Amino acid sequence: MTEIGDALTKAIDKRNNDINLFVWKYQNGKEVRLMDMNAAELQDCLNHTTDMLYNKHPYRPGKLVIRDNIQKAYDNCNAELLLRYILYDCNIDRLKTNKDLTDFILYSHVDYSAPVNLLFDGLPVIFEKVTINNLLNACFDKLDVLNTKMISSNFILSQGIWLTNEEKKDLTEYDSNGNMRKWLDVVKERLFLPNIRLRIDQKGLSYTEFRALIQLGDLPKISSLPTTTLKLLRDKIFLLLDNDLNYHIDKWNVIKDQILKVAEYKNINLVPKTY
Repeated sequence: MTEIGDALTKAIDKRNNDINLFVWKYQNGKEVRLMDMNAAELQDCLNHTTDMLYNKHPYRPGKLVIRDNIQKAYDNCNAELLLRYILYDCNIDRLKTNKDLTDFILYSHVDYSAPVNLLFDGLPVIFEKVTINNLLNACFDKLDVLNTKMISSNFILSQGIWLTNEEKKDLTEYDSNGNMRKWLDVVKERLFLPNIRLRIDQKGLSYTEFRALIQLGDLPKISSLPTTTLKLLRDKIFLLLDNDLNYHIDKWNVIKDQILKVAEYKNINLVPKTY
């Protein structure tokens, strides 16, 4: 069995590295072998591939740029949650308002790029990497707004929905004939989303989570979001988004390497696009 497995692995590796099998798929579904392309066509393919990874256009960001944006959003939500933790959960008499906290930080004369555990002992681990600068921005309500375009409706729907027992009780309604209505129909009605297609999934979002994401709105200020929503974003949604990006980043990196291998074989000099 080991020998068969090794032989299969070698066969797969050989196929994946056979430049004669590398193809480019256009948006219309047409496939063309990379080996059949000329220099200009290969350059166009390389440009598109690198755009998909590195493009910094605000409305068409590359996957790696999106990953950076997710990390920034994660850091900002975490900074706001840390601010609320210090003010409302720690019972520190001298730190009861935003001004108390900013005065404490400003008079500490520390490097603002340093993590907050330079100032505070015993913080929950989740907060240890928040920078002092980000905490200050939270105090001044200057954290970047949340770009909800990366949390698209398609992404939310793709997660599916799984109601808790309490949610099932709350969503239980009966029609005029005394028959219990379908829970998903009630969800759509309450959220004013009659035409969406909801999918049941045991690993999906709860109704509460689903509702919070659907109702995020465009570019909300992070300070305006409920703590439960901030925790949902930080602890679940940003992680799911980042994991979803892995597939796309790996896919475009593989295609980029294939283009470069074909160009090298054909002795074609491709010029990497800069951003």
